[in-house]
Amino acid sequence: MSELQQIVSLWRAAKARQEEVRLATVVRVEGSSYRKPGARMLITRSGQRAGTISGGCLEAEVQKKAWWLTENGPTIQRYSSFFDDDSPIPYGLGCGGTVYVLLERGEPAHAVLNALDASLCSRAQFVIVTDTDQAGTIWIQKADGEQSFSADNLLQPEAASLARRAARERQSFYAKNLFVEFKAPPSALTIFGAGDDAKPLVGFANQLGWHVTIADGRSHLAHAERFPRADRLVLLDYEASEPLRELRIDSEDAFVLLTHGYEQDRTLLSELLPCKPRYLGVLGPRQRTERLIAEVAPLIGQSPEECMSSLHAPIGFDIGAHAPETIALSIITEIVAVLNGRDGASLKKSKQIHAQLHHV
Repeated sequence: MSELQQIVSLWRAAKARQEEVRLATVVRVEGSSYRKPGARMLITRSGQRAGTISGGCLEAEVQKKAWWLTENGPTIQRYSSFFDDDSPIPYGLGCGGTVYVLLERGEPAHAVLNALDASLCSRAQFVIVTDTDQAGTIWIQKADGEQSFSADNLLQPEAASLARRAARERQSFYAKNLFVEFKAPPSALTIFGAGDDAKPLVGFANQLGWHVTIADGRSHLAHAERFPRADRLVLLDYEASEPLRELRIDSEDAFVLLTHGYEQDRTLLSELLPCKPRYLGVLGPRQRTERLIAEVAPLIGQSPEECMSSLHAPIGFDIGAHAPETIALSIITEIVAVLNGRDGASLKKSKQIHAQLHHV
């Protein structure tokens, strides 16, 4: 179960018991930090918690103080991990950064959690605007413009305008003291092919909290008993005029071809390449894929070079994978890197591990 699923699950249980909760959100980071803006932790009155806002060094401290700190409303707490900080007991293991954590209760907290729930269950996109001085969450709206929460705050007009921009640009940023967070739903992965090699890939994607679809033309393989952790199973008819009609093809999603069938892959590539998905990977040697593309490209009005540039083939990162589990690991790692706009190089070769949010 992913962190988001854990938070939403605990919140639902607390609501059912009519139990009070507090929501902790990282809203600003200076220097190095294990978690970045948008990380959250939910705390219940009975002492349960879900999610993390650090590498394990802040959670107990925040949980202990969250109740009395929020007696008069939302509050921003500053935690430093510098050993030479003025604070007598710096937090963490000297990461060299400062973390600002928003603590909220009541309507604003539940409004954020409602948005997280909708993002998880209905794959809705949200923008959450937070005043990082003291006011906390002041505006929440869906990416389509539907407002779901607004606080009585003079910054409402500015927050609404910034939310529209974040939805349009699909990214988070800072505007003076406002943290404008674009909250995309969990990634979606469609795996074409219900063979045994798809099982560990489903497992990894499920652990990440992704929405996973298995699509195959073989009913004896594409069923729930074989893939209990898949969210959806679709039986394909490759002879139909629109074989993917039952699938929702979103260019923001990831697609992996594990059919081991030449004709099936040719049909799928003819349908998927024109959609230009963010990730499209094909299992098999490069020579096989190039042969496929030579046949597919004229059918869809693209050049072979254009088609190949849209593919990840051979699929996965080179980690020396040979077993189904390590092959699945190499594939899921490549997908994560691509969706995050990264090349997947070793961190020891990188001067900057995390991209910083920009200010406007």
